[in-house]
Amino acid sequence: MERTTSKINLKALTIGFMLLILPLIFIFFFYFFPLTSVLKRVFTDFSSLDVLAGKSVTKVVWFTLWQAFLSTVITVILGLPAAWIFSRFTFRGKSFFKSLFTVPFILPSVVTAAAFNALIGPRGLLNSLLPPASSGRPQIELMNTIWIILIAHVFYNISVVIRIVGNAWAAIDRKMEDVAMTLGASRFTVWKEIVLPMLTPSILSAALVTFLFDFTSYGVVLLLGGIRFRTIEVEISYQALTVFNLPLAGILSIIQMIFTVVITLMESAISRKITQTQSQKINMDNFKAATTDFDRWAVRIVLIFNTLFLTTPLLALFLRSILSTTPPQGSAPAGFHLTLEYYQLLFVNARNSFFYVPPIKAIWNSISTGIIAALIVITLSLLITIAENRYRWTRTVTSLFMFPLGTSAVTLGLGYLLFFSSNIKNPALVPIAHSLIGLPFGIRSIRPLLEGIPNSLRQAATILGATPLTVFRKIDIPLIRRGILNAGIFAFTISLGEFGATSFLSLPERPTIPIAIFRFLGQPGGANYGQAMAMSTILMVFCVVGVLAFERDPDQNLG
Repeated sequence: MERTTSKINLKALTIGFMLLILPLIFIFFFYFFPLTSVLKRVFTDFSSLDVLAGKSVTKVVWFTLWQAFLSTVITVILGLPAAWIFSRFTFRGKSFFKSLFTVPFILPSVVTAAAFNALIGPRGLLNSLLPPASSGRPQIELMNTIWIILIAHVFYNISVVIRIVGNAWAAIDRKMEDVAMTLGASRFTVWKEIVLPMLTPSILSAALVTFLFDFTSYGVVLLLGGIRFRTIEVEISYQALTVFNLPLAGILSIIQMIFTVVITLMESAISRKITQTQSQKINMDNFKAATTDFDRWAVRIVLIFNTLFLTTPLLALFLRSILSTTPPQGSAPAGFHLTLEYYQLLFVNARNSFFYVPPIKAIWNSISTGIIAALIVITLSLLITIAENRYRWTRTVTSLFMFPLGTSAVTLGLGYLLFFSSNIKNPALVPIAHSLIGLPFGIRSIRPLLEGIPNSLRQAATILGATPLTVFRKIDIPLIRRGILNAGIFAFTISLGEFGATSFLSLPERPTIPIAIFRFLGQPGGANYGQAMAMSTILMVFCVVGVLAFERDPDQNLG
């Protein structure tokens, strides 16, 4: 009996290891080794440690912290009313609005920056419509200020609060609130004494996730904040790519990793507490039509405010891609003129172009890179989740694949710059870096579906003579197909908009869409600006299609 058990354990150990060997090689060679290079570079150049006491580093860290804190507070305050209406009411178009409010979160940072530039930038829609100030400057001057950074961060992350807090709120029995109000309690008292204590863990969780995104903000600050404002991410890029101070860039990367690991651990602990203390099943009885005047007006105001706030920049982006302030020959010079010139220019490598190839090549580069990254994520996610599902011992190892969640893309790019210094021009590094960023999401997309398959189905098929491969092909694949598709869509969408790591790895002759947008926005002239708007619109469409496909999942929460 002991010999049989030993054989079974040895077989489980061997097969589990065989399933994980490829993912383990991948995560160590393309994640842990590059990050080790960052540590090595810092601690082999001890003179770089002196900069820790410098005012410049302290200033960068302090700015990163307080802007992230302020952005988070504003985001939570503005996100709670929307979380309330989605968790308590039914109304026409609810699914549409839920999807609409999710769109900004999945947009690449360069698209967000381009959208606000298109709305309130010097060449933006509003400043082009308004007469200039007496000084000749634009009427609205929010670019290169802290205000535009805060607004963009709220725009970017408000859906995090809506989703996390809304799901927890929808799980709270509404009858408790109704009983309290029947006994004479005011709405505020019910909120303060009943709802808020039960929502506190989810509010903290949403706040920590939002803070993490704001703390690691790169593209938004780089493109909207100008040279005056630098988060740790922006400073890492500046030190590594502009002044070539790699030791200082490494120091900043370590500081950031410490903060992100601590924040991630705090959020994970709170998430576990939420799982242990609250039912995650949504009570459909909590959703009712708004019957009082207060509720009806509250729903309308929240929907109108969020719709205007979250769609106006995107609408301005599209309009600026088809409107030109340069009039066609022979027409009146004033105002906007409808044109497709900016889209047509994407197919042309114009004289004195900043690109070595037509800009349309950047679109193809992004699509091909996204497809490769999605295939890598799907393959590795399947191997990892199958190992977890079949052989429980592997779960002690598979937690390694979640580490990229706690590492910024800029830090990863710096690690690649140091570790692959002799092969940094290898174009394969770009989809590999993108797949690392998307891998944790791929695992999370497939894992719950695979865990939900009753083992009795596999056992019955095995008794009838099916091989393990046949069982996987005939039983598992059909039942987890939706998760595989979601993993691919998520990885592809992340790859399309990835900017941080790509800014370190992209070759001049192989730009991706975000890199092309960044370059266009950095060049003078209306044609370059218009092409930036056109490429941003194309990228926005790709991302919106991706999130709509993802939202079709029938298991999504909040009805």
